[in-house]
Amino acid sequence: MKRELFRLARLYGIQTSYVDMAKQRQEAHPETLLLVLRAVGAQVNGFDDVPRALRRRIEELQERRVEPVMIAWDGKLGGKKFEFGYHVVEMKGREVFVISAPVKAHFPFGKNKPHEVRTAQNNLPFDVAPQPFVFSRSRTWGIFAPIYALHSKRNPYAGDLTDFDELMDWLSALGGTVGATLPLLGAFLDEPFDASPYSPATRLFWNEFYVDIERIPEFAGRSLPEPRPRKTKLVDYKAVMAYKRTILEDLARQFFTTAVPQRLESFSRFIRNNEGIEDYARFRAVMDRQRKPWTAWPDSLRGGSIDETDYDADTKNYHLYSQWVIQEQLQSLSERAAKRGQLLYLDLPLGLSGTSYDVWRNRDFFVTGVAGGAPPDPVFTKGQNWGFPPMNPEAMRLNRYQYFIAFLRNHFRYAKLLRIDHVMGLYRLYWIPDTLTGDKGVYVTYPAEELWAILSVESHRYGAGIVGENLGTVPPAVNTAMSRHDIRQMYVVQYEIMGDPKRPTIRPPRAKSVASINTHDMSTFRAFLDGEDIDDRLDLGILSKAPAKIEHKTRIKMKRALADLARRYARGAASKMGTYYGVLRFLSESMADIVLVNLEDLWEETLPQNVPTTSSERPNWRRRMKLRLDQIRKMSEIAKVLSNVFADRSRSVPVQ
Repeated sequence: MKRELFRLARLYGIQTSYVDMAKQRQEAHPETLLLVLRAVGAQVNGFDDVPRALRRRIEELQERRVEPVMIAWDGKLGGKKFEFGYHVVEMKGREVFVISAPVKAHFPFGKNKPHEVRTAQNNLPFDVAPQPFVFSRSRTWGIFAPIYALHSKRNPYAGDLTDFDELMDWLSALGGTVGATLPLLGAFLDEPFDASPYSPATRLFWNEFYVDIERIPEFAGRSLPEPRPRKTKLVDYKAVMAYKRTILEDLARQFFTTAVPQRLESFSRFIRNNEGIEDYARFRAVMDRQRKPWTAWPDSLRGGSIDETDYDADTKNYHLYSQWVIQEQLQSLSERAAKRGQLLYLDLPLGLSGTSYDVWRNRDFFVTGVAGGAPPDPVFTKGQNWGFPPMNPEAMRLNRYQYFIAFLRNHFRYAKLLRIDHVMGLYRLYWIPDTLTGDKGVYVTYPAEELWAILSVESHRYGAGIVGENLGTVPPAVNTAMSRHDIRQMYVVQYEIMGDPKRPTIRPPRAKSVASINTHDMSTFRAFLDGEDIDDRLDLGILSKAPAKIEHKTRIKMKRALADLARRYARGAASKMGTYYGVLRFLSESMADIVLVNLEDLWEETLPQNVPTTSSERPNWRRRMKLRLDQIRKMSEIAKVLSNVFADRSRSVPVQ
């Protein structure tokens, strides 16, 4: 029975074992396999159903005769030549979706520009295929900062796109070319409420929370109304969004009543170019009336059928208008960055809220009864349950990846660099049944080559670069494929130094990487040196006292190794900031294509923006930066550090 169960699982792309970070093979538990099989549609209520389900699956796969999706790398497939793009052809009496993609994706740095291409219409293949892009070994750098954490005299409550534009303008004066931030996708900021950028309400539309009200044309000649939001220690998403919404609703009513022709044409063009925007606005309008997740709506609404009587027309218009103005400002941010020779670096989250618009409208593409996550590792010993419904790999293929393509294009319209969160998810994702704990999950495979092909097509289509977050437990095949497809890998000092706790060492970043000291999911550099993250996990119950004591001893070794490294790259590296300066120079002089500086490390911040595996236990995604933008711009010490980064990045280095 176990042999048949394992065979059935493999026929559905479910892995029956994996190798953990300690190089130990972990075999899947039969109960887990049964629950995941049931979630993907195998008719198995118990182990007795396995033989019959196995026969059905074998017959189903045999009847296909031809796969629903094929790839024509560099336009070649079975002796046929395909133009760059997507095609639907007939093979053996069945329609097949052919992805005709370049082997390598674009990366928009250096002297060699991507070959210019033309499109007849947005969804048609390109008229000419782009030439292979040759990377010129140009090295650059930039800043990472969550936009919500920014604040200024103009805007003391929560950062907006204007704040980030001003940050990038200041960065440009110091020689920086990359502005990186967290996901900016639509969110539920009322009832229901979820401010996490990695649990968005959609991957197809944007978050009006980041609109600068005073830059909206319809606001011209007005003053911000009183009372304004109360100043709070942490970002108060509900209060700030409620304040902005009141103004946006008034502007929307004005626009739909007395719009000037030029603005009306711009809005009409926006509607034409954003497929599904009316449906999204209706969905959000219904949620505003129901004030609860769609999973708790009446049957007809929950099933996807919305009538005009189910929502208020003004509310729908508000959502249309607010999406229009946030996209106008995103476009402006991207264009202003381009004029300065800079790149906007956005982040594509792996998952989204189970009560999101995308799941409601496309539920066949998602699997319920399980959640995406990560297996146990030395930091998170009980595994991680990220709480989002994973995408159904088979349904993605049968739908010709239309949803996947749509949310990629949504980002590439504005981003010239796109970070793919948990890039291993293109290969496999750890699924945890809802009734089991995080250490009882299994890996499910995804059609990686087809997803790489789509990423390559869209990268060429928009002339944008792709960065893959490949930290943690990542099979060697993933990194090999990233190199083959010209996807930049991530290099993180704090991950590197933790690779071998007994003998902490650190290798330099290689070319074709994006290097940083930490990430938004890690402690700041100062807190890492002091072991504050260990104490925090002990306090949360993630660690017990004995392992925490061992980690503190190991951290002292890591601290010494980092100090030794720093001394070789900067003078006076005995202090904590001296160690930081030295490690930053180590990155700056490396072969890494991009060095990203976490803005908060520049003034020794100790509190993290996010503590993984926590929600209400810690104020994740809410912490405002200690310094205002105007204060940051006046700090000569910060400017000096970043100017040194620019100088180090500008020097020629030996080709590796």
